[in-house]
Order: sequence, then structure tokens, then C-alpha cells
Amino acid sequence: MKQIGRLFQYRKMLVAVTLLCTAGAVFATLLWNRELALIIDTVQQEKVFPVENIWKSIIYLLLGAVMQGGMSFGGACAGEYATHDMRMQYAEIMLKCPYEKVASENVGEYISGLQNEMEDINRYVSEQLFNMISMVISFVFTLIYLMYQNRQLTLLYLLPVVFLTVYTTVSSKVIYGYTVAEQKEMEKINAVLGTILQLVPVIRVYEAEKLLRDQYTGHIGAWQEASVKQERVKARLMSLSGVLSCVPLALLLGIGGSMVLRGELSMGTLYIFVNLSGNVSGVMINCSAHMAGFRRFCGNLNRVWTVMAGKEV
Repeated sequence: MKQIGRLFQYRKMLVAVTLLCTAGAVFATLLWNRELALIIDTVQQEKVFPVENIWKSIIYLLLGAVMQGGMSFGGACAGEYATHDMRMQYAEIMLKCPYEKVASENVGEYISGLQNEMEDINRYVSEQLFNMISMVISFVFTLIYLMYQNRQLTLLYLLPVVFLTVYTTVSSKVIYGYTVAEQKEMEKINAVLGTILQLVPVIRVYEAEKLLRDQYTGHIGAWQEASVKQERVKARLMSLSGVLSCVPLALLLGIGGSMVLRGELSMGTLYIFVNLSGNVSGVMINCSAHMAGFRRFCGNLNRVWTVMAGKEV
């Protein structure tokens, strides 16, 4: 958290406004869903047409759109300003370094490496950081709201979601293992190609063309086998994941629909569950992917600050 705080130390007001827009977009979504549920219940009960609720839902919908736009714009500005501040800090450090120290180091390599990491930081802050914060806020308050509406239906809905979350995490690790195996085979191919390009005269002198060609062909075959195996496993696991992802919604419609028929749940409340359940299940299922991106973002920050401190990583 200290690393992120240092990143935005000169942009606290911008970050605060962006976070306010993020929270406002979440609450506006909950409010207009509540108004739509009231409209559904009123129409079902054949009461007076709820004109007031319609206007409220439109206002909340427009407010949510404005807040969402503010969050996107603020996140983009925060990303650009933060990376600009980092570049200026690094430039200041380089200008203050003694000439002997700068001349003894590979400054070009440092600058090139940090530029790539700063671009990754900029991209993550602009496109993902505040979206992830929005998902966390939405997850917490949506879960509280659903528990308030009907605790039993919420818990029954969460059971398959927990199972699906575990399955997604495990399958992601399996796919990652096959991906690493494929990348290792590709590294072997690149190593052979590098040897050929560097030692062409020597290879001709010792007539080693056939040996290297056979070695290259063998690595190509191993890479193709690893690639096909990875895609086959990925297709099977992702297909099963797609089928399983429909289970929570099907269970929600089945149990919730039966509760509506028995008069234990209103149609508007069922609508709320169907429309907002993705705010809970989506975060849980994709939690591992979001955490992986966040860890990479923190690693890039640590790299930049460490280099700026004059230490080797």
C-alpha cells in the first residue's frame, strides 16, 4: 500500500474524486435496480402505474452513467499523471547523479526497462485499478443488499459459486503449467536458431548442418506436441467452466421462481437477484486473475522504486 500511496502522492485529490465516482456508480446501480423492482411489483399487483418510480430509476441510471464516466476519465488521468510524475522523479535522480556513476552503468538499459514497466503501470491504473476497486465495492454492498433481501436464497446461490471459484482457480493453474511447458520448448527452438545464426562459419567447417537440422526438427515436434496438448486441455477445462457457470443462475431461477409461485418472494426481488448476482459471482470466479494482475502491478512499482533508490533488483 505504501508503494501505491507513493505513486499517487501528488494526485491525492484526483484519486479521491475518482474513488468517489467509483462508489457513486455502484450505489446508483443498486438504487435504480431497487426502483425497477418496485415498478415490477407494482405492475404485478395491478396498482396505479408507478410514474414516480420510473422517473427515479431514470435519474439513478443517468447518475450511474455520469459516475461511471467520471471513474473512467479520472482513472485515465490518474494513470497518465502518475507515470509522468515517476518519469520526472527518475529524470531528476539521473541528473543529480555524478558523471562517473552514470558513465559506469548501462543507463540506456535502465531507461528502456523502466519505460516498459512504467507503461505497464500506466495501462493498469488507467484500465484496471479503479475497475477492480469498483468490483470490490460492488461485491461487498451487493452481497449485503442481497442478504438483506433474502438470506436463504443468497446462501443457496453462493454454494455453486464457491465450487465454481475453486474449479476456476485449479483449472487456471493446470493451464498455466501446460503453457510453461510449451514456452520451454519454444525457448529450446530459439536457442538452436541462435546457435545457427552465430556459428554459421563453424557449422560449415565441421559439416554440422544435419546434426543441427535434426535437433531443430526434434524441438519443433516437441513444441507442436506441447502446444496441441495445451490447447486440448484448455478447451476441455474452459468448456466445462462455461457449462458450470450457468449452474448458479439456473439454480437461482429454479429456487427463486418456486419461491415466487409459493408467495415467499416477490417478482421484483427475484429480478434484483437475477440482475445483480453477477456482481457477486463474477468477482469470486475471476478473483485469481485480478490478483495476478495486481501482483504484477505491485512488482512493477517495486522495480521502479528500487532502481530509483540506486539498488539492483
